[in-house]
Amino acid sequence: MPVATGSSNSNTSNTLPFPPLTEQHILNCAFSSWYNTFRRVTLKSKIIKPLPEEFIEYLHADGVFLPDQKNHIEFSDDEEEYTGIGTDLISEDDEQQLPSFPDLEQQIWQAIEEFDGAVFPKLNWSSPRDAAWMSATNTLKCNNPSDIFLLLKSSDFVAHDLDHAFEDCNYEEESLRRQRPDVFELVLRKWYDVAPSMEFRCFVRNEELVAISQRDVNYYPFLVDVQEDLETKIIQFFNTNIQNKFFNRDYVFDAYVTRNRERVWLIDFNPFGPMTDSLLFTWEEILTATGSPIFRIITSQSQAHQSRSQPFVTNRFPREIFDFSQGQTVVEFAERFQRELMIEENSDNDENQDNNYSASAGNGA
Repeated sequence: MPVATGSSNSNTSNTLPFPPLTEQHILNCAFSSWYNTFRRVTLKSKIIKPLPEEFIEYLHADGVFLPDQKNHIEFSDDEEEYTGIGTDLISEDDEQQLPSFPDLEQQIWQAIEEFDGAVFPKLNWSSPRDAAWMSATNTLKCNNPSDIFLLLKSSDFVAHDLDHAFEDCNYEEESLRRQRPDVFELVLRKWYDVAPSMEFRCFVRNEELVAISQRDVNYYPFLVDVQEDLETKIIQFFNTNIQNKFFNRDYVFDAYVTRNRERVWLIDFNPFGPMTDSLLFTWEEILTATGSPIFRIITSQSQAHQSRSQPFVTNRFPREIFDFSQGQTVVEFAERFQRELMIEENSDNDENQDNNYSASAGNGA
């Protein structure tokens, strides 16, 4: 749901005539609100709700660390070499303070098994796309609860869901404003190896499809040749499966067209407003569009260079940490990162002791 960093909307969003956005509009875009209605035309998913408040507190907590997962620790044949989650890097006192969510973990394992070993996660609205760089594959593909926990813990998009879901809403009385929903949900969607070139964002104003944008702002030459077919397929999909079936009259939905262009899938719904990235359009263009939908793709490499920005750049960790994580799974990265922090902390302690000793010696102590 949050807008991508670098969007051109930020300077004009306050002055454009957006339709009023209510709390109910936002709630209607939450995954569990629409999934059953559109189950036939979207990806297989499992919804775990309500999430325990202790888990929400864990996501809020400072630092990147994994919950206690003793039930899933594995040992080598000699039972000496530890090969599980990095709790061996934590002192006994700290380990006692680690949160633990065995019931949630069990539900996650069940969903992973049901979906052939891999899922991708999201909360009520947002997936942790801004944290995908932490994965060795640069994707949201998760094979175990640790992958999921670390992606959720590292994502500013998820943090927005937790505390700022309704900040752009209009309220008749400011005293009625709230920042978080009553219930949080974890959505686990079956992992598919989709082609980014075939993802499209569709903008609906007053139940009319007004604009369609390529989502991945790279140049794919073949899209130019199949543009008309793609446009036709997406419009037909909207007319048959989406129009007048969603709860809002103004909304944005993401769609995926299969590589053979024989089928279109619904991926997600988003609010119709500046918190949703307008991609190859400006919001002014969308708000003033009339007639047939405008279909827009990247048509040249030079246009791709002009359109491309570094998405989620303000959500990332320092470059040194990114380099440090290359070629590792998120669990391996967490273990190594925690080990280096402990080494650095011990080094600082030794240096402080040396300085104190020098000072004491200088004072004749």
